[in-house]
Parts: sequence; structure tokens; C-alpha cells
Amino acid sequence: MSQSSNYRWAVLFASFFTFVAFAFVFQLVPPLIEPMMHEFGLDPSQAWLAGFLMSIVVIPGIFLALPMGRFVDKRGFKLVGLISTLLTVVGSFTTVVANSFLTALLGRFVLGVGGAFIVTEIPTVIPQWFSKGDFGKAMGIYATNMPVATITAFLTAGALRVYGWRYSFYLGTAVAAASVVVFALIIKEGPIKRAKEFGQRPNVRAALTNLEIWKVGFVWGFFNTTAIAFLTWAPTLFERFRKFDPVYASLLASVLMIAAIPFVPVYGWASDKIGRRKPFMIGGSLLMALALMASGFALGFSLILSVTILGIAASMVPPLVMTMPPEILNPGSVGIGFGLLTVCQNIGIVLGPPLAGYLLASTDSMELTFIGTAVFAILGSFVAYTLKTR
Repeated sequence: MSQSSNYRWAVLFASFFTFVAFAFVFQLVPPLIEPMMHEFGLDPSQAWLAGFLMSIVVIPGIFLALPMGRFVDKRGFKLVGLISTLLTVVGSFTTVVANSFLTALLGRFVLGVGGAFIVTEIPTVIPQWFSKGDFGKAMGIYATNMPVATITAFLTAGALRVYGWRYSFYLGTAVAAASVVVFALIIKEGPIKRAKEFGQRPNVRAALTNLEIWKVGFVWGFFNTTAIAFLTWAPTLFERFRKFDPVYASLLASVLMIAAIPFVPVYGWASDKIGRRKPFMIGGSLLMALALMASGFALGFSLILSVTILGIAASMVPPLVMTMPPEILNPGSVGIGFGLLTVCQNIGIVLGPPLAGYLLASTDSMELTFIGTAVFAILGSFVAYTLKTR
């Protein structure tokens, strides 16, 4: 384990950076969605269509999340990983050079094909390098990847928007290319094989017929419908209805993710201390809905406060959802459980941006758009209430 104790941190960094590079390109669209609509000839009534620039990225993951593990076993982790990181480069560059909305969608779809591996398989390397005593700490660090990527993307796109939306995607392409190099040089499978350690084979049928893991999946799906809908349209809504400049609008929207960096580990630690998960998922979803609805009507400091509370509330759900598969399923089937959660997450992301875009296009109202989006968080709290867990 001497090599593991030194090299594992390099693997953790490379895993983190690979995910951040993909998520950075994924999250560049929300601050740039209005200039992209203008470039591709979409009018405000077609906002729901523009939402597919986000949704289409995760569509491949809906179909690839569960079979990805078997495909990696056949073709090799390193080869599939290199192809996937290269696809993120191709997808980003295709978006940069797109001269039509359909070409931009194609680039985003290619990005999603590469991301299907990154989202589902990169995390499986970390347990191979960290023992049980350090695994929670390592995953806590890794779990900040989406917040870091979102904040960086929002601020970068907001600052570079004055030069045109393509400049941000040129930078995204460069970051994705760097991730190919980092993955190739650093990431490799490690000395600890957790499946062998547990000594159990996965039971696909038992996992997929377990009602409780499906409930957790629905909670996760509703959460992502709400969160990604907000992240996609909040910068536009803040610009249009609150007259904020693009940089400030993007910064305020990114508070949802800024809050996650300190609070996600805290909620995970707190749930361990009190030995209960369900109250955090119920309370987090309900508070998220209330804060989102309040944000629709708030002005000035009250808007900043509402969005901050929204971020703090939203931080309750992810760490608790991530603890559930090992508690519900036998150790050999945990990977299947995480794959199922990824499928539900991606379905939620597919639905969120177009639905919020449709609400915006049909109502031309920030208040009604946020109220309609909050409904999904309320549904998530209802499902969490039915969980047979503490």
C-alpha cells in the first residue's frame, strides 16, 4: 500500500479534474443561452427548445449508465476513458463551430456520450485507491466537482460574454483537452478491488426490483429537475426581470452551487451523527421549494437571501442520496444502485430545462416559472417521506 498512500491523491485529483472539465463545458450554456438563441434564430417563444441545449447532454447517460460497467469490463477502463474524454473535446469544439441550432445540439449530444462514462465510471476508481477509513473523506472532496465546475463556468461565461458566446466554448475545449492528458497520464485502476473485498457478486434483478432504491432515484430525479431548471434559466430571468448585468446574474444563480461546497459535507456528517437520513431529504426538498418560490417575488437583498437559502436547502439532498445505495442494497449490487440513480438524475435533467423554458415562454413571468419549477421539489419531499429508512 505504499504506492497507494502516495499515488492515491494524484488519482483523486485527476478524477476530480476529469469530471470538472466535462461539467465545465456542460454548464457554460445557462449564462450564454440568450446570445445562443439570438445567434441561432430562436425567439423568446422557443425558450423550451433552447432548454434542450442542456437536456440533450444527459440523454446518452439515461441509456448508457447501467450497461457502461459491463462495457468497460469488456473493452478496458483506460481505453473507454480515453475515448470518452476525447469525445468531450469533440463535443465542445463542435458546439464552438456550430452555424445552426441542430449542429450545436449535435455537439452537446457528443459531449453527453463522453460524459456518460465520466459520470458513472470515474467515481469507481476512487474506492480502489482509498481504504474504508479514508473513503468518506475522499468522496467528500470528489463530490465538490459539480459545484466547482458550475461556479467556474458561470463566472467565466459571464465575464467573456461581452466578446461573444463562442469564446467561452473555446476555453472549454482547451480545458477538455487538458483532461485527456491528465486522464492518460495519471488515472489507472488501483490495488484495492472492493467487489472482491466484499466477496459478493451483483444481483441485477434484486437491485432493479427493490422499491426503496427506486424511491431514492425519484427523489434524486425530482431534485435535479428543480436544480438544473433553476441553474439553466436563473441567469436569464435575473437579467430580464431584475435588470442585472450578465456577470452579476450568473454569480447570483451560482449561489446554489457555492453553498454546496461548505454545506454538503456538513449535512453528510450531521446525518452520520444523528443516524437519520430521511428528515434531511424531506426538509431539504421542502425548503428548496419554498426558497425557490420566494426568489420569484423577491427584490434586492431579499432576493440574495432567498437564493442563498435555496442553496443551503438544496445542499441537504445530494449527500444523503449518495449514502442510500450502500444502506439499501447488498455490497455487490451497490454499483447497480448508483447506475439507477444516475438514470433518474439524467431523466430529471432532461425534463427540467425545457419545462422551465416552456413556463417562461408561455407565462413571461419569473414568479410563475419558479413556482412551476418548485413543484418538482415538493414531489421529491413526498417521495422521501415514504422511504422505509430513518
